[in-house]
Amino acid sequence: MGPEDEYFKASDLHTMENVHFLGSKPMESLSSYLKGFDVALNPQKFNEVTIGNYPRKIDEYLAMGTPTVATATETMDAFKQHVYLGRGLDDYLRLIDKALQEDSPQLHQQRREFALQHTWENSVNAMYKAILNTESYHGN
Repeated sequence: MGPEDEYFKASDLHTMENVHFLGSKPMESLSSYLKGFDVALNPQKFNEVTIGNYPRKIDEYLAMGTPTVATATETMDAFKQHVYLGRGLDDYLRLIDKALQEDSPQLHQQRREFALQHTWENSVNAMYKAILNTESYHGN
């Protein structure tokens, strides 16, 4: 889902029966599409721009309990208990199979619970606590 760049428009992926390019969809309809995913993918090129990137789609996938494979970056390391992280085609193929084999109602629930804790409010509260605990804040 989402807009396609020229690379994807010309991709052989369009010839595959199990790959669908749906274009942009309204935010309120996303959950109905995610229910149909066996595995959610979030591949990204690994470079100086994406190394610190945080794809918000991951939260959406986890909130639905969907098994997710994403590019391993330092930022994504915080998700490693709930997201399959890899680099490159071989990793992705192996991790997709692993995600399909390991998936269970228990893992769906764990992903949902993690997503509920991983909110902007909780992130801001954690930053606020970190600031309060710094020596410079206390005048040391």
